[in-house]
Amino acid sequence: MKKILLTLLFVNFLTANAQNPVQEFNFNGNLNSADNTISFLGTPVFVNDRMGSPKSALRLTNKAYQAVIGELPQDNKPKTISVWVKFNAINIPNYILGYGAAVNGQYFGLVQQPVTGGSADLSLVGWGDTNNVIVSVPLVKETWYMYSITYDGNVSKIYRNGELLKSVEGIKRSAKGYILNLGKLNTSTSINTDIDDLRLYTVAMTDEQVREAYNSSKVNDVTVAEAAVSNSSTLNTSKKTAAVPAKTSASADNTIETNKTGKRIEVFSQGRQIMSANASNIIDLPEGTYLIKVINTNAKK
Repeated sequence: MKKILLTLLFVNFLTANAQNPVQEFNFNGNLNSADNTISFLGTPVFVNDRMGSPKSALRLTNKAYQAVIGELPQDNKPKTISVWVKFNAINIPNYILGYGAAVNGQYFGLVQQPVTGGSADLSLVGWGDTNNVIVSVPLVKETWYMYSITYDGNVSKIYRNGELLKSVEGIKRSAKGYILNLGKLNTSTSINTDIDDLRLYTVAMTDEQVREAYNSSKVNDVTVAEAAVSNSSTLNTSKKTAAVPAKTSASADNTIETNKTGKRIEVFSQGRQIMSANASNIIDLPEGTYLIKVINTNAKK
């Protein structure tokens, strides 16, 4: 009985930790890994991430970055790489990431080909046509997507936004080397994207784990609303620090400023509107999560 219990506990432990990356890069103002042990090389340009947070994603415009990562799985060992990508150009090949040698079956990478008729080939590259897994997908410019590629020693899979796009058995992937490239395929550079939250795993994540990883990190209305309230509160706090007029004057000034912009802000909580008009006292809201609605009152009729 004890052996069975220990076995179950061990299996549960492995399952619970299967989604823990061995390395991850959040690109929050730097090129370092989350544990600060390694870094990509290059002069970075940081932009807003999918949540709207400033300087929290890496922009690659026909420029490659590379990092030496000792945890990259070698030979046919199980592996998963996931990354968030926003394409700023879809009429060119985007060499998203990859590592290994330019030899049949010795590469592991991800490439998004140019759009033709609204769709583009997405490739899990193994080098050599028979070693590539290719699927045609719709592609929209300036839209964030989460890509995941997995390999368990036999089965290769491509996912986008938590959804399995294609699965192929029997391809050998003897990827070797510890240099991970972004924006580069062997010696060629071609990319125009923003990249965020790159994660590397030494397991082949299951369909359920990939879906959960996407659901736990995707953007939703609540997250955006919460960020909007936080940014508005920070802005109003800065204004109050610079000048502290009488309370009635502050309200009047905010009303004039809002009217000049021609916009009205409405605040909702749990489906109920709690503030309207110009919502000038948004800074006085208690801590919590809200939905913000901005209405352009100067729209042409």
